[in-house]
Amino acid sequence: METPTLFDLEVTPRDEVGDPNLLKTQTRIREMNDERISRQGLSQTLALRHAAIARLRRRRHEADEVDHEYWVRRRNNIRLVE
Repeated sequence: METPTLFDLEVTPRDEVGDPNLLKTQTRIREMNDERISRQGLSQTLALRHAAIARLRRRRHEADEVDHEYWVRRRNNIRLVE
Protein backbone atom coordinates (compact mmCIF):
# COMPACT_ATOMS: atom_id res chain seq x y z
CA MET A 1 0.00 0.00 0.00
CA GLU A 2 1.54 3.31 -1.07
CA THR A 3 1.46 6.37 1.11
CA PRO A 4 -0.77 9.06 -0.39
CA THR A 5 0.83 12.42 -1.16
CA LEU A 6 -0.66 15.87 -1.23
CA PHE A 7 -0.87 15.65 -5.01
CA ASP A 8 -2.99 12.50 -5.12
CA LEU A 9 -6.51 13.28 -6.15
CA GLU A 10 -7.91 10.08 -4.72
CA VAL A 11 -6.84 9.09 -1.23
CA THR A 12 -7.01 5.38 -0.65
CA PRO A 13 -8.68 4.39 2.64
CA ARG A 14 -6.46 2.77 5.27
CA ASP A 15 -7.23 0.03 7.70
CA GLU A 16 -5.84 1.99 10.69
CA VAL A 17 -6.97 -0.52 13.29
CA GLY A 18 -5.24 -3.50 11.77
CA ASP A 19 -1.97 -1.78 10.73
CA PRO A 20 0.60 -2.21 13.55
CA ASN A 21 3.32 -0.33 11.60
CA LEU A 22 1.11 2.72 11.37
CA LEU A 23 0.49 2.61 15.11
CA LYS A 24 4.22 2.26 15.82
CA THR A 25 5.00 5.18 13.51
CA GLN A 26 2.36 7.41 15.08
CA THR A 27 3.55 6.50 18.57
CA ARG A 28 7.16 7.31 17.67
CA ILE A 29 6.15 10.63 16.14
CA ARG A 30 4.23 11.50 19.30
CA GLU A 31 7.23 10.56 21.45
CA MET A 32 9.56 12.68 19.32
CA ASN A 33 7.18 15.63 19.54
CA ASP A 34 6.90 15.23 23.29
CA GLU A 35 10.70 15.17 23.64
CA ARG A 36 10.99 18.29 21.47
CA ILE A 37 8.35 20.10 23.49
CA SER A 38 10.05 19.08 26.73
CA ARG A 39 13.41 20.36 25.49
CA GLN A 40 11.80 23.54 24.25
CA GLY A 41 10.11 24.03 27.59
CA LEU A 42 13.40 23.56 29.43
CA SER A 43 15.29 25.92 27.11
CA GLN A 44 12.55 28.53 27.44
CA THR A 45 12.60 28.15 31.22
CA LEU A 46 16.37 28.65 31.26
CA ALA A 47 16.10 31.67 28.97
CA LEU A 48 13.44 33.25 31.17
CA ARG A 49 15.52 32.52 34.28
CA HIS A 50 18.62 34.16 32.77
CA ALA A 51 16.57 37.16 31.67
CA ALA A 52 15.11 37.54 35.17
CA ILE A 53 18.58 37.39 36.74
CA ALA A 54 19.85 40.00 34.28
CA ARG A 55 16.91 42.29 35.11
CA LEU A 56 17.57 41.94 38.84
CA ARG A 57 21.24 42.78 38.36
CA ARG A 58 20.39 45.84 36.27
CA ARG A 59 17.86 47.02 38.85
CA ARG A 60 20.32 46.51 41.68
CA HIS A 61 23.00 48.40 39.75
CA GLU A 62 20.56 51.26 39.04
CA ALA A 63 19.52 51.32 42.70
CA ASP A 64 23.18 51.50 43.75
CA GLU A 65 23.73 54.43 41.38
CA VAL A 66 20.67 56.25 42.73
CA ASP A 67 21.78 55.59 46.30
CA HIS A 68 25.29 56.86 45.54
CA GLU A 69 23.93 60.03 43.91
CA TYR A 70 21.72 60.62 46.95
CA TRP A 71 24.64 60.45 49.36
CA VAL A 72 26.80 62.67 47.15
CA ARG A 73 24.04 65.31 47.07
CA ARG A 74 23.51 64.99 50.81
CA ARG A 75 27.23 65.37 51.51
CA ASN A 76 27.37 68.43 49.26
CA ASN A 77 24.32 69.92 51.00
CA ILE A 78 25.89 69.35 54.41
CA ARG A 79 29.05 71.14 53.26
CA LEU A 80 26.96 74.05 52.02
CA VAL A 81 25.20 74.32 55.39
CA GLU A 82 28.45 74.24 57.34
